[in-house]
Amino acid sequence: MIFFVCLQFSVISSLYSNVNLKPKQVICLEKMFLGVDTLAVLPTGYGKSLIYQLLPLMLFAKKMLEENPAQRLDYIDNITSVLLVISPLNSLINDQVQKLLATGLRVTALNVINNVSSLNEGEEIECDLTERDKREKLARGYYNLLFAHPEALISSRFGREMVYSAPYQQHVCAIVIDEAHCIIEWGDDFRQDYGRLSMLCAAFPNVPVIAMTATANKQDRKRIKDSLCLLDCFELVANPDRKNIFYEKIFRPGQDIDAFEDICRPIAQDLLEKRVAYPLTIIYMPLKWCGFIYRLSESVLGVHQYYPPGSLPLPKNRLFAQFHAPQTVKMKIEILEQLNQQASKIRIVLATVAFGMGVDIPSIRHVIHIGPPKTIREYFQETGRAGRDGQYSKATLYYNNRDIAKNKPGLQEEMRLYCQSENHCLRILLLQCLDIKHPVSCFPGHLCCSVCKNICSCIECSLNRMQPDISD
Repeated sequence: MIFFVCLQFSVISSLYSNVNLKPKQVICLEKMFLGVDTLAVLPTGYGKSLIYQLLPLMLFAKKMLEENPAQRLDYIDNITSVLLVISPLNSLINDQVQKLLATGLRVTALNVINNVSSLNEGEEIECDLTERDKREKLARGYYNLLFAHPEALISSRFGREMVYSAPYQQHVCAIVIDEAHCIIEWGDDFRQDYGRLSMLCAAFPNVPVIAMTATANKQDRKRIKDSLCLLDCFELVANPDRKNIFYEKIFRPGQDIDAFEDICRPIAQDLLEKRVAYPLTIIYMPLKWCGFIYRLSESVLGVHQYYPPGSLPLPKNRLFAQFHAPQTVKMKIEILEQLNQQASKIRIVLATVAFGMGVDIPSIRHVIHIGPPKTIREYFQETGRAGRDGQYSKATLYYNNRDIAKNKPGLQEEMRLYCQSENHCLRILLLQCLDIKHPVSCFPGHLCCSVCKNICSCIECSLNRMQPDISD
């Protein structure tokens, strides 16, 4: 009973007082309420961030009622709970901080400006704190919700001292590892502090930990738990299938420069014709090709690349944009802010893997990959950016034989087999790789994938196949 009282308090006191929590969100919150370490594998768009947004309020209410069952639960000002959220990307952290500041919670981010991905092992990280009193507030545990890169709490002397200080030892109520698959992808040789997050968990032995990701098969889940030393961990795994996404893959012949132009020039011409009516599209490609396709788009659209007609030639008025690691944090934030607007002018984003984790843009209609990611998990997460509002969307993969060569560094065998498969439902192949039991195709088949579309037996498809071919 006390759980539901505390949960109700946290919901009413949040930005989501009218929200209907999903069953697995409630289960995650209950496990954290009971102090049980949890690994939650929930699909993109399920609302993982809402879980940790409610945690400080809920766990504060629990503490108050345990101390005094007759206690009147007061709002925000008296809350002393501190929630640590480990997150990988500056853009994701900044987006969450801005949203949560509106709740009245004391929210901040530690070390979100530095480009931590370029750090060398053992390099000391200095916190970029623009205000003198922010460091003082951090030191005394003033903030209820603290976002940080793992490097900011493990490699940084300031972060380590803060973690072991009395305010944090007394008031940290839970630890959230967001985008927990980064432990697998980065923890060995890229951002090694992701592989050392067990040190943070060990600093708070009586504090529950929740690790969250959108995709993880059985082997991935074991690696995450082992890395965090979560010995008695509750696993919550939801079916990640997104029925509103249509999957297709297309073989791309020819040399790279010709193939990239053959794919992207028609897209640019279509954008020229439709302008802001063009469906919001993300095109994933290697960094070396982003600049080439960007210039190609400029040459196709000319003065019409800016909207509305006659507007100043400024980035904020351009119909397409780039999003990749070499860009400044400010440029990335501006792009994300525009994309989150209902009347966004940007219709095409040329992106690398830098555009992905935690990006919450509901109206993306098409995700295109020119060349496959290294793993099925990456591909599924990146295609999961599409259709977060539940509307029909597409995921298209272009590949060639060099993309899936046996000697391709880091390419997962499952990704290679996915590209080579010709007669199996693409949706089922993806879900099987994620250890989903009894995956099924969509019906009708033309809403499922390009393979199922070719054999769809619905009336509409049957009639279309009966129509004579007059293209000649």
